[in-house]
Amino acid sequence: MAKKIIVDEIKRASNALKDFQIDHIIASYAKADGTKDESIIVLNRLYEDAKVAIQTANVKILKTRSARHYEKLSLNKHCTTWEPSFEHTCKHCGKKFTSSIKEQVWCSSACKWAYRKELKLKAV
Repeated sequence: MAKKIIVDEIKRASNALKDFQIDHIIASYAKADGTKDESIIVLNRLYEDAKVAIQTANVKILKTRSARHYEKLSLNKHCTTWEPSFEHTCKHCGKKFTSSIKEQVWCSSACKWAYRKELKLKAV
């Protein structure tokens, strides 16, 4: 779970969060009238720290709402400033690799098919 913070000055708030080393996403959506609607998204566990950081930069928080799927939002084309990276170990070859997908277990499609082939041979 995450929190969407709507502020009056998005750049100053983002810089304040960067100064305090708080991971955040800047989400921007185009409205029907052609203007942009921007907000900051932080994880629930970082919300109180983010709130203090934004207030120390003298930026006014207009609204706070809940947001879901922080990792998925960060990969969305509307978001910037953060991309998740998770470290995994391949089930087949044991190689360590990083990926933006949390559930990934194979380093390549060749390893995936080799692993499945071995499972089929073991079953016979």
